[in-house]
Amino acid sequence: MKIANKIVAVFAIAAFCNVSALADTRIRFAKGRTSATVSGRVARGGRVCYVAGARTGQQLTATISSRSGKVRIFESGETSYSYEVEQSGDQSVCVDNLAGTTTYSLTVSIR
Repeated sequence: MKIANKIVAVFAIAAFCNVSALADTRIRFAKGRTSATVSGRVARGGRVCYVAGARTGQQLTATISSRSGKVRIFESGETSYSYEVEQSGDQSVCVDNLAGTTTYSLTVSIR
């Protein structure tokens, strides 16, 4: 019975770690700025997601560059993406890696 409790505990911890690893990272804009750049590392076949607050009618533009040249913005499959915000609130931008582990730089602007 003690082994079964340990196994359950291990699965509970693993599930918690996986959920917290999926949390989006908030992009913060410096006071008076309309764009921000974040850099990171993404594993082979991995995805990293960010959120930024925007209001209805604003234009959100995201541009990505990477060392491998194989990182894309999920929403478009391209290295740049732009759209007019239809509903105020958090907007999501995800980075997908189509090759081996690499570093990237993502610039998001909201105007």
